[in-house]
Amino acid sequence: MNSRRWLIVIALVGVLHNALRVIGSILGSPGVFNYLPLQPTKPMHFDHLLMALPGILLILIVVAWVARSLWRKSEGSSPMLSSAIWALAAGITVGLLGAYANTLARSYGWMLFAVTPFLMGLISVLLLAQQKHVNLAEAFGVAVLSVTLLGALLLLFAVEGAVCLLMAVPIAATLALVGAFVGYASQDKLATRSPMMFLLLMGTAPFGATLEHSLEPPAELFTVTTSLDIPASPDRVWRTVLQPAKLALPSHPLFRAGIAYPLASHIEGTGLTATRYCDFSTGKLVEPVLIWKDGRQLRFTVVSNPLPMQEWTPYAQIHPPHLEGFLASRQGEFRLEPLPNGGTRLFATTWYQHHMWPATYWRAWSDYIIHQVHGMVLANIRERAEAYK
Repeated sequence: MNSRRWLIVIALVGVLHNALRVIGSILGSPGVFNYLPLQPTKPMHFDHLLMALPGILLILIVVAWVARSLWRKSEGSSPMLSSAIWALAAGITVGLLGAYANTLARSYGWMLFAVTPFLMGLISVLLLAQQKHVNLAEAFGVAVLSVTLLGALLLLFAVEGAVCLLMAVPIAATLALVGAFVGYASQDKLATRSPMMFLLLMGTAPFGATLEHSLEPPAELFTVTTSLDIPASPDRVWRTVLQPAKLALPSHPLFRAGIAYPLASHIEGTGLTATRYCDFSTGKLVEPVLIWKDGRQLRFTVVSNPLPMQEWTPYAQIHPPHLEGFLASRQGEFRLEPLPNGGTRLFATTWYQHHMWPATYWRAWSDYIIHQVHGMVLANIRERAEAYK
């Protein structure tokens, strides 16, 4: 057996191992090689497994087809995939396995949002280049189509919801185009080797998710502050802040699409023994008071967070791992500042963390959403303060 066939065997073992890791993770396996433990360390989700199986089977079918073709042609260097359909299938398969491996490893970082789309663009272009020399427009086209079809499959297989997929489109599409450009620029040198590259990537790349998850740095604490001028005295605004509130339903498209938004709030008790409760569309925010300075400042810590969103999905409900603890409020505050005209400038501040990388990209989304939530709360306070008797 020549070296090429040994590489095929190694890649197939890696792919099979990764597929078993996916199944084992869904069923509660605690280890890398202990796929199906007799006593799992976490709940066994057979419904999740049923949704994931079509994607896993699709990956295995494509990989088996590639391996069979490579095995038959292992003595020569003739091209293996000769059509755009198979180029797309290969790119999508890389993306599906990357998405499964990263989400089940609870790693929402560079491997998922940067490396995976880059590899999708690169592999699809190199496989397409086996049929003919690919121009730049064709390279970009097959890369964008691969990412688009992957998004549709992730939605179909209940891996992700529509809102998160739309948020990921800018960075995923950009990195896929970068991979496509690298494939376009290197097609003359790498196109004949692309089938073997595809197999090896399928067998080894998902381990990057486990490595990244184990090495990821602590999540940074971010601060978002929004202010609003209210034509009412600080004393009136302070009393309004302490009163129970009911908010109108939002009109912003992100909230209508499933992002969590506030519905009502109230405070039980006074001073440092008080607790603020805020009802969101996805659950309850529980906030014991940390600082109570009459007429000036109300700060609270957070002991219970609602889910950050309810995903748009064709199914009744899905629960991607990133919804649990990946965006969490840590503290909140109202601060009042008297204005020379007798009015009040009211500041709302949230301290929060998220565990998604690249942090700067995802912070742009989360900061914007929190500003919108602040805006809803501040506008409600202004409306009630103006009507206060």
